[in-house]
Amino acid sequence: MISLKNISKTFHTKDKEVKALDNINLEVAEGDIFGVIGYSGAGKSTLIRIINLLERPDSGTVTVNGIDLLGIDDRQLREVRSHIGMIFQQFNLMNSIDVYKNIAAPLKNRKLHPKEINQKVEELLSLVGLSDKKHAYPTQLSGGQKQRVAIARALSSDPRILLCDEATSALDPNTTQSILRLLKEIHDKLGITIVIITHQMEVVKSICNRVAVMENGKIVEQGDIVDVFTNPQSGIGREFVSQAIGSESVEKYFGKFRGAIYKLSFFGEVTHEPVLSYIATEYKITVNILFGNIETLHDTVVGSLLVELLGADENIAAALDYYKSLNTKVEVIKNAQQPYSERH
Repeated sequence: MISLKNISKTFHTKDKEVKALDNINLEVAEGDIFGVIGYSGAGKSTLIRIINLLERPDSGTVTVNGIDLLGIDDRQLREVRSHIGMIFQQFNLMNSIDVYKNIAAPLKNRKLHPKEINQKVEELLSLVGLSDKKHAYPTQLSGGQKQRVAIARALSSDPRILLCDEATSALDPNTTQSILRLLKEIHDKLGITIVIITHQMEVVKSICNRVAVMENGKIVEQGDIVDVFTNPQSGIGREFVSQAIGSESVEKYFGKFRGAIYKLSFFGEVTHEPVLSYIATEYKITVNILFGNIETLHDTVVGSLLVELLGADENIAAALDYYKSLNTKVEVIKNAQQPYSERH
């Protein structure tokens, strides 16, 4: 549905050049909830604005619904954009008119009959849970309610694609989760494709089925959310995952442990099995659990453990081989400071 190939974009200022995007390649399939995560300055917002050509790339191709956006005229581009909704961090509502009129504004541009507009607005208000707020003004709403209005307005043109540029960054954690649940409901009900730009791994793991990780204008890794979450390939990816599962609080103490430390990732049925108890008994090793986390990513139960393993080297190797055979992944976080036999 969305294909970006070899996209580069440089901004020129008075004093310097800033390369916002560097040879980006990205594919978003129809029906995806696709997350793009990175810190400020990674190029995320430039990337999402290129999808509907609010920013034009210096090079590369942008294809949406099979249409090369760089090869069409302004009238054709407006038609494509009418099927792409967009919501922003700061809501972008008109404070001088009420909720109803904010949602109705794009519909009036389509020259619909007033009865059609009213029916559509009422449906959207019901969808976002704000039927009782239709005559309220934006200044009378909470942040979460304002974002719901913005979502309803973005959906007024019946878009096939919804772009979310840091749509939850200004919200508290509970409100963020309520907005993410709403987006998931909209995705499931309307079959809409969603692209979410964020610097919060919590957002990505709550709703996305695929994710791309950005750093310094480049996509450093991308793939299925479970694969990236359980086996990140980039340094920045591992950093985001550590923050998401909360393990960074214990990682600073790894130097105090003499044994080797491993990250054990597991998903599916194995999450319900007492695997650690089995390998400790079967392979005669000691398992020191330093950190553990289990959660659900896109309907898949995923777990992560940080463990120190103590025992004979060959026993540890055999235990890890068995563990890897169970639809699991093993990552060496820290090697032992010295062979186990020398410590006893």
